[in-house]
Amino acid sequence: MLSLLAISPSLHITVICVGSIACRLEKKESGVVRVYIMTLGVLAPYRGLGMGTKLLNHVLDLCSKQNIQEIYLHVQTNNDDAVNFTNIDPPDCFVLTKFITPSQVKK
Repeated sequence: MLSLLAISPSLHITVICVGSIACRLEKKESGVVRVYIMTLGVLAPYRGLGMGTKLLNHVLDLCSKQNIQEIYLHVQTNNDDAVNFTNIDPPDCFVLTKFITPSQVKK
């Protein structure tokens, strides 16, 4: 089974951490394990360089290898950078869930 360290990598340039993702494993009542992304972030000067994508794809790849088929996170509605892709009129946050198939993981 995955460890929390394995699914929570960070990116460093020299000694500065410029991006990280923190996840936890959750077991649903049905016994199925899923991953919750607690936080995902990249420092502003390093955004748009694919670092966040690499972090997310790393976690998706680990999930796929362990046959974990669901990953989800909460996004605050006032986080414009995170929600610009949708026109949903939400309450206070979005709950975004992705069901993973091996063919969807990109490296």
